[in-house]
Amino acid sequence: MLKLQWIEIFLRSTPEMLLMIWGIYVVARKSINMKIYILSSIIMAIVSFFVRMLPIYFGVHTLIIVILTICTMVITGIPIVKAIYGALLMFLILSLSEFLNLAILDLLNINTNIQFTNSIIKSVFGIPSLIIICLFIMTIRYFIKRKEELKNVAD
Repeated sequence: MLKLQWIEIFLRSTPEMLLMIWGIYVVARKSINMKIYILSSIIMAIVSFFVRMLPIYFGVHTLIIVILTICTMVITGIPIVKAIYGALLMFLILSLSEFLNLAILDLLNINTNIQFTNSIIKSVFGIPSLIIICLFIMTIRYFIKRKEELKNVAD
């Protein structure tokens, strides 16, 4: 069980889910309905908060959140194959960004032991990973648009 505080829903889970769902929409090449996007992000942030508090082995909560994210994306109108592909890609990017964030914090000699930090400091330490995720999504979006432009020129 991961110890989480309620403030982390607002400081960490909600921005993370906003980015994750935005990334899935980018990968699925779907336009965003802002009302559904924000509502599904907030719901997924709250759901992920409660899933992380379950007394299960570390890592199982990630699998549950991936499955719930895929289900949410299918409900919002993304085809299941694109939802699976997008969710798995975004969780891979999330893992990579968390690794890079820890590496950067370690290079700066910052204590990353989350057991001894409070919720606000832990959330602030997570901001670089959110920035890295955003950069990955913008890069993916650029390459998708570039590919579509090249395809239109070739036609």
